[in-house]
Amino acid sequence: MSRLEHHSAFGILFYYLIYIIWTGSFIIPSYYFHAIIYFSILPDFDAIYYFIKSKGRLKLNMKYQHHLNSLSHFPIIFSPVIIIFIICLITNFYPLYSLISVIGIYCGHFLFDTIASGDGIMWGKNPFKRKKYARFINTYSDKTDGYHGRYWDARYRQTKMFKLGTVVLIVVLLIITLHILNLYFTVEPSLRNPRSSLYSLILFFIIFLYFGLRKPREKWLKEPPEGRYSDYRVNMKYINGLSKKNRRKHIKKYQSLLE
Repeated sequence: MSRLEHHSAFGILFYYLIYIIWTGSFIIPSYYFHAIIYFSILPDFDAIYYFIKSKGRLKLNMKYQHHLNSLSHFPIIFSPVIIIFIICLITNFYPLYSLISVIGIYCGHFLFDTIASGDGIMWGKNPFKRKKYARFINTYSDKTDGYHGRYWDARYRQTKMFKLGTVVLIVVLLIITLHILNLYFTVEPSLRNPRSSLYSLILFFIIFLYFGLRKPREKWLKEPPEGRYSDYRVNMKYINGLSKKNRRKHIKKYQSLLE
């Protein structure tokens, strides 16, 4: 579970900084923004599958734990984009363009999901072995660890990571505004069409910023009926799918929950 606007904002900022260092230019093609946003939220497209599976009754409660079973949240599944980037870099075939997918997926999404999440990301999960699992990596998660869905979201808003994400979002809004002004002052009027797409991005971020800053409902601030940590920590399918070494570590770490 995550906030789409923060995934997008971090993806854009990471890529923008690399672009400046790489080219020395502060202006990137406007359609790059859309591409970065797409790849930054791509792993969360699995919500569409769960929405259809639940017949339009997708509930963002403690049972919504797509980091555990969704193919789109196993980082190795997207490794081909890294290979493509390396090939493009070696052949000098639009390396900056192929870098967009790498930055969006891995920096904008998976890195962000490894921080202050409800469970984290299984970076070592082999997506082709469904019954085999890897250990979750989740840092800076004292307030959020073990919560999922809206229970997680309500607590995430109280973290420093949320504040940082909001600051990054505002910085990205300023970056997009810079690009709009650049088009207005340096491009012929007949060539200013990309401005409209940039305006849509500003609207996208402002809408999400508004909803993100709203106070969560009291319902989600309470402890979930299932209890905190009602997830992979006590899921025997996950535990039995770990290697012997990792299974011992898991049982030792969460012994009190498993008793």
